[in-house]
Amino acid sequence: MRYFIPVSCHSSPLLWVILALGMKWVEEALSCPPQCFCAKWQVNCKGKNLNTFPTTIPLASKKLILAQNNLPRLPLIIMSYLNELVHLDCSHNKITIDLEFSFPGLVKLTYLNLSFNNLTHITSLTFSQLSELLLLNLSGNPLMVKITEQAFEKNIHLRYIDVNNCALSYLSAETFQKLDRLRILKIKDNPWNCDCKFLAFSRWLILTDIQFPDFEDTTCTKPEIMKGLSLRKAKFELHYLCLVHLYPQDFIYICLVTFCIFLGGTLVAWLIGFCTVMYYHPVMRLYDEPEDEDKKKIITS
Repeated sequence: MRYFIPVSCHSSPLLWVILALGMKWVEEALSCPPQCFCAKWQVNCKGKNLNTFPTTIPLASKKLILAQNNLPRLPLIIMSYLNELVHLDCSHNKITIDLEFSFPGLVKLTYLNLSFNNLTHITSLTFSQLSELLLLNLSGNPLMVKITEQAFEKNIHLRYIDVNNCALSYLSAETFQKLDRLRILKIKDNPWNCDCKFLAFSRWLILTDIQFPDFEDTTCTKPEIMKGLSLRKAKFELHYLCLVHLYPQDFIYICLVTFCIFLGGTLVAWLIGFCTVMYYHPVMRLYDEPEDEDKKKIITS
């Protein structure tokens, strides 16, 4: 595509250079990346063995598919211009993001697929600018060990989250409690550590109205006593182990505390009684003697 702009023959060479660069930028902004397929507002670069993020994506694109490539990262500057995107698929790449990363300018994005990459952490910054996000797929990230409690605090419209097949051992119920529109949460095939710290999350899993596909097949990995139990059964076991069940050392501790309380109470009662007797006894003698002498004088008189 070429654009012709009438320019006076007396224009300076610098103006010609500026115009040429401007037309080149416009041409690249409206062109389709090499090896990709473009149709109206969609750019499809799936399986093109790309090692770098395409730089000539049309700015009006609404759907961008970059799945099944070798992309190591997402460039902030290039993505900041794609503010019309509503659908972004970056699955099956080698993408890593640091703790301070956030998606810039994608204020209209509703679908984001980052599955099967090398993500490690999801923080409160990662999706903080994606206020319209509805569907989020983070599955298949074997290095992803943590999702912070504030990770989705700006994504109140989320309806679908997939964290299947990651490296998560803990999740907090507070991470999802403010997502009133969340309907589906996938958490299968993670190395869940079902200890007492996990109890609050397991209780929330049972009580919430959110759907958990394959929930009955989602099992604990640690500790050894809980290994292989479904999360539903783990909730009841944890309630018994963490809140009800007492070990022998617990009974010994309770007996010692009870004895100390009893001994302390006895000593306090004895001291109060002793002090009372010592305080009132001499006073009574002091005031009783003059009274007896007065009575004797009255009788003798």
